[in-house]
Amino acid sequence: MDSVNKKEEALEALQHLITEREAAEKKRRINKASQEEALVSGYTLTQLHIIATIKEKGLANNTSLSESLKLSKPAITKAVRKLLQHNILVKIQQEDNKKEVYYLLTRSGEELALLHDQLHEQARNRYLSILDNFNTDELEIIIKFLNTITENIKQY
Repeated sequence: MDSVNKKEEALEALQHLITEREAAEKKRRINKASQEEALVSGYTLTQLHIIATIKEKGLANNTSLSESLKLSKPAITKAVRKLLQHNILVKIQQEDNKKEVYYLLTRSGEELALLHDQLHEQARNRYLSILDNFNTDELEIIIKFLNTITENIKQY
């Protein structure tokens, strides 16, 4: 098969992947695949990354979260607001500096962080299982392809 046909075949496979992923996501939302996923699905990725960052650091403020997650401070503030409302985070201030606000996970926040970690680990294991089907040379091509797609997405 010539290069043009292989490119068309690759494009069709990519389109099929995207379509199937969207269908699976829709099905998961409808079925609420598991109770754990249902709990996590009530939060945005930004909120879940904030929870994970605070779990890792133990204590964080808007500035440290903004720097760690490479997001604007207003985006952090917006995401944190919901987490505070849902009792996932608490605000704390140090006695000597009332201006500086830090966030700490509540027990609910710690449970959500643990659940998020478990779901990440399950996804990681699923992907590793898929990648077991490829040899080193094929993995290099997959890596190159994914990096190229990622760079292309960043340009838009």
